[in-house]
Amino acid sequence: MNSKTLGAIASIALLATGCGGGDDATPDTPAATALAPDCTAVQRLSHANTVFKSAIQIDTDVVRSGTVTMPAHCVVTGEINPRTGVNGVRYSIGFELRLPLTWNGRFQFLGGGGVDGSIPLAYGFQRTGGVPALAQGAAVVTSDMGHTGVNGRDATFGLDQQARIDWGYNAMDKVTVMAKEVIGKFYGKAPQYSYYVGTSGGGRQGMMMAQRFPLHFDGIVSGAPILEQHLAQIGSMQMLQEFTAIAPKNANGQPILSKAYTDGDLKLIAAAVLSKCDALDGVADGLIENYPACTFDASELQCPGGKADTCLSAPQVTAFNKVMTGPRNSAGALLYPPAPWDTGIGEPEWRSDQIGTATGPIPNSSKFSNQSIKYVFMTPAAPDFDYLKFNFDTDPASMLASAAYTATNSTNYDGFKARKGKHIVYVGLADTLVNPSGVNRWYRELVAANGGLEATKQFARLFNFPGMGHSVGGAALDRFDPVAAIQEWVEKGVAPDFLVATGSRFPGRTRNICAYPQIARYVGSGSVDDAASFRCTAP
Repeated sequence: MNSKTLGAIASIALLATGCGGGDDATPDTPAATALAPDCTAVQRLSHANTVFKSAIQIDTDVVRSGTVTMPAHCVVTGEINPRTGVNGVRYSIGFELRLPLTWNGRFQFLGGGGVDGSIPLAYGFQRTGGVPALAQGAAVVTSDMGHTGVNGRDATFGLDQQARIDWGYNAMDKVTVMAKEVIGKFYGKAPQYSYYVGTSGGGRQGMMMAQRFPLHFDGIVSGAPILEQHLAQIGSMQMLQEFTAIAPKNANGQPILSKAYTDGDLKLIAAAVLSKCDALDGVADGLIENYPACTFDASELQCPGGKADTCLSAPQVTAFNKVMTGPRNSAGALLYPPAPWDTGIGEPEWRSDQIGTATGPIPNSSKFSNQSIKYVFMTPAAPDFDYLKFNFDTDPASMLASAAYTATNSTNYDGFKARKGKHIVYVGLADTLVNPSGVNRWYRELVAANGGLEATKQFARLFNFPGMGHSVGGAALDRFDPVAAIQEWVEKGVAPDFLVATGSRFPGRTRNICAYPQIARYVGSGSVDDAASFRCTAP
């Protein structure tokens, strides 16, 4: 690889830092005298509580993201607040910062995913489309959010209180402050525009920045935000219990969760939902645009006699309907909103997340294998907790404490509004990891707390994607560029009334995904593949 390794940069004395919370330099105010725009200059930089581990100059076209090659840049790695924690485990807030030698004045913090634990390549957001920020000339930073783990699923860090706090919000603040300081010293001026972009866990992180650290970023994109797991995971517990209760048993009397519904059963439900709700937007085209009007009852598919491939058994109907009405306690109080009916029920992602494919008695679904419930969201951590014994009257209280450092369902955007920040939030209506009904409830509460819809749309807009799964995928139009939209809004004042979307499941189709509460409704003529055949209107 054609690069120059500069080796370890001197460790910095561990000095106490503040809690963050502000962007001290205005976009046009130089932060320092500019250093030469090359990696050797980074050797002279320092930041409190930080060890800069290495700096490498990467030449033009040496690295790429997909088919996009990156410009010449400096990649800096390091860690903040290294320490030894509970059980002798070493912790630190790891980061990667990439500084293009030709800079366009933008800074992007690319969020992580799951419960993090690894440092993503700091190229910039590209998951749903668009050109990554580094390729456009922006400085980009990423982080492991304070711990190391595997595949974003290792939540054992939850045994360490500081690691919980670092993952919940502290790492985002510390890395932002560090990155902006280094950028200011490297280029001689602060970023002109700062953005936080992420999906899933990264979507939650973006919401955290708007709510807890509102002065850090001009624009934020939060896709599929996991905004209130202390509440939403109660729905996961309900699903596991209801579907396990009806699952066929093996020779030892153990239920096999994956067999609660066959692939044919799930496709049957999805097809029935589509048949009933597809045309509610004016035309049957494979997308349920008018999702607020879509209701369904699985009893429509119940077998008149024994179970057959073309119908559902009575236990299957009862369990599915119960799950789709949301979790309740013994008094009948709803503990979290029910998920919307959507075609995603028939997609592989639904099976993978909800009931899995394991042929043995130990499920492999994402909901069952989710460590974060036991280690992070339950206080104290309960590594041996049995999800099938979750008590809907008493156990929800064990998750409330985690809201203090993980939840991003606040409606207080006063600081963000004062900064004139802009926030785009989007979610797939077939998302089985983030209940889109919870995201929509939060937005309605945001509207109520901030002077109504028009006032709220001045700083935050929500987009619901029919058929789309967790961040991408599903029978959906899932290719769009929210980063370009947030930049247009921040830098030119052009607010997005819709996001233009395409997708491989509907070749040749373009559709405008309308800002909540509007939906795309067919005008009565024209091709369903042409966005001009639809208008954003009230449901």
